[in-house]
Formats: sequence, structure tokens, C-alpha cells
Amino acid sequence: MALEIGNKDSIEFKVEDKDLAKNLEISADDNFPEVFATARLVALMECSAAKVLIPYLEEGQLSVGVEVNVKHLAPTLSGDTAVSTATFDGMEGKLYKFNIEVVDSAGLIGTGIHTRAIVSKDRLMSGANKRVGK
Repeated sequence: MALEIGNKDSIEFKVEDKDLAKNLEISADDNFPEVFATARLVALMECSAAKVLIPYLEEGQLSVGVEVNVKHLAPTLSGDTAVSTATFDGMEGKLYKFNIEVVDSAGLIGTGIHTRAIVSKDRLMSGANKRVGK
């Protein structure tokens, strides 16, 4: 089974209070709204693209995000469901490119282009540990 342009997969995600921008505040000066956080939208998009690649991973491999270009187009309230659909758009060298759309009960909330790489988990973790002297 080969990965082909147009292969797609989706993830349904119920937005909870913990996913709201308000709960991502880091400093006392932050004042974010009580709507689905862009950071969580990006995570959902990445997960839907990663899901497309799962059947193509070999033992000890995983996919990692390399680049994200996202437009967060509309707010989503806690309790609503967001559905992210990633469509494989082709290769760029060794990188896997995806177009992603996310909708909630009222329509389109986000679009994006996302790039992933397939890597060896052991090699990735070894490199990460070397960076910090472990």
C-alpha cells in the first residue's frame, strides 16, 4: 500500500475549557478570550496529518512536524466539536506536505499547510539528548 496524493484522514475533537486561549495565559499581562486556542488548533491539525502517515510507518518510526502555516479564521466555543481533515498533497524532498481544513458546527474555522518528516524515534531522542549534554 503506497501513500498517494489525495489520501486523507480526519480527527473529531470536542473542545473543552482546557483548550481555550484563556487557559494558555503565561503572564499576568495576558488577556486571552474564552475560545478555542490557536495553539490547540495547530495541535489538532498536526495530529490529523500524523494520522494519515500512521499506516506507512515502520517499526521504531514516527512522524514529526517540521513546518506549520495556519490561518485561524473563526472562534469556537467550549463544548463544540472541531473536525480536522488532513489531505496528503505530495512530497518535497523527504518531507510530506499536507493541506488541512478544520470545521466546527458553524463551518470553517481554520486552514493550513503542514509539513512532516518520518524519523527513527531512537535517532530523534539520541539527538535531543546530545543537544542538552545527556
